Amino acid sequence: MQKITNLLISLGLLLTVSGCASTANDADSIIRIDPTKLDKAEMNGIKYYRRGEYEKAFKVLKEPAMWGYKGSQYVLAFMFLKGQYVEQSTVIGMGWLGVANEVNVNEWREQFDAFYGAAPAPLKARIDEKVALYIQRYGMKEQNLTCDKSMNTSTKRVEVKCQHYEGVGTLYDIEMVE
Repeated sequence: MQKITNLLISLGLLLTVSGCASTANDADSIIRIDPTKLDKAEMNGIKYYRRGEYEKAFKVLKEPAMWGYKGSQYVLAFMFLKGQYVEQSTVIGMGWLGVANEVNVNEWREQFDAFYGAAPAPLKARIDEKVALYIQRYGMKEQNLTCDKSMNTSTKRVEVKCQHYEGVGTLYDIEMVE
């Protein structure tokens, strides 16, 4: 009888510890962020990109892109499409361009549509899957994000400013190869 009692106690402790470990892992996937840090990173990363400093641009832009910042996602799209510092990938590049298009900037949408329209059917299917995955991971809803568009009168470019609700989100790594 004592052996059965000890076995049940051990089993109960094991289940309790396993349950705690599971809860801790789930909690680790939700991270608090500093939106000011992400705003600054996006702004600096875009400057690096425009100067042709692709390695610096990528390293600075990947974090805001993972958090859903559309300007960062847009630039990463072209880095992958052109193979600038990263391995060239049409599918990954179009995935980033697709998720960036959640804010519906006309120029971005036209670029996506032109590239997509020129792709053969099998490539379109892969692009569709990647865009859906990236929206699920890095999209506005998943990252608790709102974005506003405005026209920069000096550059004549649309600027997209994003902000997080509550500064909390789920972080997913960036794919470097298909």
